[in-house]
Amino acid sequence: MHHLFSQVLGQRDLSRAGDLFSLEDTEIEHCLSQALDQIKDISCSPDYLTNDNNQAVVEICITRITTAIRETGSIERHSKALVGLWESCLEHNLTPQGENTEDTPHAKIASDITSCILQNYSCPSVMVLAVPLAVRFLQRGNRELSRNMSSYLSLAAIAEADLLAEHTEVITLSVLGGNHMLLRVLPSVYARQPDTIHRHLGNLTRMMSHLETPEKQHLIRLIQMVAEQHPLMLSTQVPVLVSYLSDHSLTEALLGALVDVSQASPSSLINFLPTLRMVGQQSTVFQGSVAKIHGSVGIISETHAHSSLVYLVSLLGTMEHSFHHTLLLEIRALTDRYPSLLGGSSKDIYRMSNSFTTIARLLGRRLEDKTHSRVEEAGPS
Repeated sequence: MHHLFSQVLGQRDLSRAGDLFSLEDTEIEHCLSQALDQIKDISCSPDYLTNDNNQAVVEICITRITTAIRETGSIERHSKALVGLWESCLEHNLTPQGENTEDTPHAKIASDITSCILQNYSCPSVMVLAVPLAVRFLQRGNRELSRNMSSYLSLAAIAEADLLAEHTEVITLSVLGGNHMLLRVLPSVYARQPDTIHRHLGNLTRMMSHLETPEKQHLIRLIQMVAEQHPLMLSTQVPVLVSYLSDHSLTEALLGALVDVSQASPSSLINFLPTLRMVGQQSTVFQGSVAKIHGSVGIISETHAHSSLVYLVSLLGTMEHSFHHTLLLEIRALTDRYPSLLGGSSKDIYRMSNSFTTIARLLGRRLEDKTHSRVEEAGPS
């Protein structure tokens, strides 16, 4: 070990600690792991919590070491010792007690080396050591540490999602406990641990109204992924999802997710069609998704098909031309499934005119005729 590090750490010599910054980074790089091990011994000693001199020596030495590691790009050579010191902090109290809001001595150590470790989120050998410990820090109740961990773990999820996936349960519970920053991690690990997230889907979905806009977008992305890959998991969440449609920043994405859910579980949307029609009236952008949901629900039975057709046909004469193809696909799917709704000649209507307004009028008239004939067949009650 460099003689100055030996003096400062061996004798706890605070008066010489500042001189460490006069040394070149390359001059001390070879002994940084050894210095970290000695710092660990000092910080784990019984009197460390009450010895201000030793705490100051440790703080200065850690700052010098992490600076040298960054400047020399030697994180991989010293990651084991650095993570070892980091882990030792977990054996001590990290949460301020009583009215004291100042970090505990070991929380300060953990905080000082967190960025040095986790800013290397794209380095696999470092992350293999660091991620399991970072997740443990999330459970220790120190908000500032958790916030810093969450920020780096969110970046790590981009490069090392597999490592984080092993800790999906803890990360999800941290999110539900109020650590909303970690929401951005969940879409990255979902494909690897869907069942874990499914277990908490109800609580996650109900969080939406308590989130800031950026956090909402991460949760929406997760909901979209569930809808695309396992739509049945969202069928019981339909009432909550529909209640969020009034948030205009979410409407379009939520409708897309509800389309996926309606195709897997059309019955879960039956009671919400009136609400969805009102949403469709707010913007033509929403009407395509609302039409698809009506088409899915209509498949359930001839009665539901008739109700959906009345709505879809009413749109055909008023919607923008770009949506007509979507509407006709939904209408034809229902009339092909239940041909008796139009008397079995729906194909003739589609051939009769290139005007969507005309087609809408003809379909509407046929639906009215069919409705009247049903009433007459039913007779007086």
